[in-house]
Amino acid sequence: MNIAIIDKSELSSMRISSLLSELKGVKNIVQILDKMSIMESLKKVIPDVIIFDMNMNGSDSFKLLKEIRTLFSDVLIITLTSFSVMQYRKKCREIGIENCLDKTSEFEQIPKIISGIFKPK
Repeated sequence: MNIAIIDKSELSSMRISSLLSELKGVKNIVQILDKMSIMESLKKVIPDVIIFDMNMNGSDSFKLLKEIRTLFSDVLIITLTSFSVMQYRKKCREIGIENCLDKTSEFEQIPKIISGIFKPK
């Protein structure tokens, strides 16, 4: 399984990578720190899972998420935010993303969500 982590914080991205490296079936974890290269990087990786920090792009986050969802319609997308989670969850669901987590308190759920969907072969 290929996982792309889109987060402007290298520390946060490394923490997520550490959590995910324990999962069975993970072949490749790519960290995308530069918001200018997100789409280009995703096309190269062809991810099974995208973990997207909503704080990465400010007001353009939902526009970018719509583009990602359109291009990668079958990919599991997990969003992280430290803003009003209920408001973000509603907007994420509108574009077909069910997993919107609070970055400060629900961070540890990421491996559980992924392993609940992707069963190791």
